[in-house]
Amino acid sequence: MRLLSASSGAVFLVASLLAAAAANAEDVATPLYHQNLKLPTQADQLGFPGSVVTDLKTGEIFVTDIRKRRLAIFDQRGMFLYQIAGGEQFTAPRDLAVDPNGYIILAARLGEDRGLALLDFDGLFIKAIGLSGEALDGSVPPELVSVALSPDGQTMFALDQANYTLWIADREGKVRKGVLLVPDKSSEKAGDTLLGHVDVYGDKVLVAIPSTGLIHIYDLGGEPHVVIGRKGTSPCRTGFPMAAALDRDGNVIIIDQQRTIGMIWNMESRKCLQEFSGIGRSPGAMYQPNDLALDSRGNVYVSQGFEGRVQVYKGFAPAARTP
Repeated sequence: MRLLSASSGAVFLVASLLAAAAANAEDVATPLYHQNLKLPTQADQLGFPGSVVTDLKTGEIFVTDIRKRRLAIFDQRGMFLYQIAGGEQFTAPRDLAVDPNGYIILAARLGEDRGLALLDFDGLFIKAIGLSGEALDGSVPPELVSVALSPDGQTMFALDQANYTLWIADREGKVRKGVLLVPDKSSEKAGDTLLGHVDVYGDKVLVAIPSTGLIHIYDLGGEPHVVIGRKGTSPCRTGFPMAAALDRDGNVIIIDQQRTIGMIWNMESRKCLQEFSGIGRSPGAMYQPNDLALDSRGNVYVSQGFEGRVQVYKGFAPAARTP
């Protein structure tokens, strides 16, 4: 295994002795830095990319720019296509999901509240989507921080920071099921459990819980499958994992904000196979990574608030698809 690290502003590929310390570490292909997503003019670059999402059908890459209240869309080569501006309809776009027809479900601030909005493929605001149903009885008003869609686009998965819950709903917001992500939310205090991103790859739903250092993996019905990760700051430990992706070989790619590193774990064996990248500001290094996405060609996109970067790494297996 090789580790990408930074020193005095330079980036090195060095033999990683750290992997030897990881129990049962295995060899997988070494990811390589490829490029940084850029807008056409140097004077107008991404402000704070809160999330990055790939459309597995078209190959397009969607980036939410929280600071500049917009979505930026790139093609599969990383070339800028267009942007969707917020303003009156939404601000602080935090996450999004794209359905098979190109419609967007956006987690953002809608007026005074944080919720979900439906946009068409041109970015026109269609409506707000509010969650409803008996499953919400007894809950406080949701604070939706991340959203994903099933491969057919008919089921929404929304992470609710206020209720520490993964809500599973139809496209109109009618909740079918709530998955509590803490043992007992009545005993939780603000800040005890922090939620990251929810993502869907194939027939699996991946939920990152940074404060516990774990990635919870469910089937599309919300039934638990496996939990990945081991809290810690040493090699192959998950300190503050913000998001995860699943490739077709059953490997889980994780981005860790605290350790400022990427990791590859095997889903079934729950073993850490490899780490990649490292802290720094040079191309390929990371600082404050907050989301990642895997596309159908085996490229991983990592968004970072620092310097508004979305970096692309190649050499992974393609994203998992529904069997």
